[in-house]
Amino acid sequence: MSREILLNDSHHLDNGMDSSSNNFSSFSDIYRDCFLKWNDFLIKYNKALVESSSKSYKSMHDKEVKIDDFKNIRTNVTQKFNSTLESRLCEENISSSLADFVDSWLTLVKKSGYDKYHINYADFVSAWTRSFEPIRNKQNRTPSEVIKIKGKFNLHHYKTDGEKKHKTPLLVVYSLINRHYILDLLPQASVINNLRQQGFEIFATDWGTPDFYDKDLTLDHFAHDYVGNAVDKIKEITGADKVSLFGYCWGGIFTLIYSAIHPENVKNLVLHATPIDMSQERVVVENWTAHLDADKLVNTLGNVPGWFVNMAFILRNPVEPFLKYLIFFSEPKKFEDIQKFFGIETWLYDSRPIIGETYREIVNKICKNNLLIKNQMKMDGRIIDLNQITMPVLNIYGKYDDIVPPQSSKPITSVVGSKDKKLIEFPTGHVGLCISKKAHKQLWPEVGNWLAQRS
Repeated sequence: MSREILLNDSHHLDNGMDSSSNNFSSFSDIYRDCFLKWNDFLIKYNKALVESSSKSYKSMHDKEVKIDDFKNIRTNVTQKFNSTLESRLCEENISSSLADFVDSWLTLVKKSGYDKYHINYADFVSAWTRSFEPIRNKQNRTPSEVIKIKGKFNLHHYKTDGEKKHKTPLLVVYSLINRHYILDLLPQASVINNLRQQGFEIFATDWGTPDFYDKDLTLDHFAHDYVGNAVDKIKEITGADKVSLFGYCWGGIFTLIYSAIHPENVKNLVLHATPIDMSQERVVVENWTAHLDADKLVNTLGNVPGWFVNMAFILRNPVEPFLKYLIFFSEPKKFEDIQKFFGIETWLYDSRPIIGETYREIVNKICKNNLLIKNQMKMDGRIIDLNQITMPVLNIYGKYDDIVPPQSSKPITSVVGSKDKKLIEFPTGHVGLCISKKAHKQLWPEVGNWLAQRS
């Protein structure tokens, strides 16, 4: 009997060892696959960098340039490098290679249990970040009253500077990717302050810093419920019958959806660099995003980490983050210029986690399948029909925007049902629309005048 027991114990022990060995072998295979795919992407990525550098160097000899034309040489070299690199990084082999690596990395994260560690660590960082929000929201910002709204966000109320000139209040709806203060960066570079001085009473969403428990908030929550809650609150405070909406980047997607569902509540609609048409040629980050498995990313990590987005923007042009410092400090600068420069740098990398479920919907429905502009997108059982948008529409985009390219924003004007609609192409990039001196002298007074005539 004892011999039989020993044999059985030995058998179970061998099975346990085999199971452990198989698990280790499986994990090793996943790790090796991840390493090989990362290596494959690095090789292709570095080849693109070398080719771009080579072509930019050769561009110095495209035509004779005088020795003292250093700025022209630098501009020519930089443009050649940027255009070549963008073209190469959008190629299918590199985009697919990156997507394969991310997919393999997510498998490794799940298998190793790192996903649980990441979620806990991300929530710790979010809690730590939230402790600084009261300071960040006041330092160099336009004074505002913070109003708590039904739902998981706050509303900033900016009263007019002096006499209120326009009866229709304006609600600024921000994106979920970066912080809200890009439109209120500094007193001398604040779109909020510019419009406030023109006599508008302004409200603005502040989506705050989400944690893991917010991951299931959907596009319907933001575009319908939360924007709707804000509109209702503003109407209650001001006594206005309607509210003008101003959508920044992804916030423009929210305002488009809300305006299509509730046109009776919207007086005017202003869209600022809003991505909607992905059928055209994509820029690097758009192209990479379209190749990613958004379902696996969200299912593994919950919310999309801010560092993940930052890394994508750095990889699209790794030279730019360093070169811009050299160029900026190559000449003496005024204090206000230095302050603006570092204000922008802070904003660029002050990325919040992106709500997972909303990210999934925007990527799958808009970025990959282009359903919104086709009037085929369903949200909570409703078809979002942009033809229902009949209020005046102003669509603004940057001619040199390499984050939300013109071809992604321009088509909005042709698909909405409004008769009173205007398209403004301004000769800057994505951030330049918000903070450049030229934009504050020309663009935002024009936007204010357009709103004033309809408010």
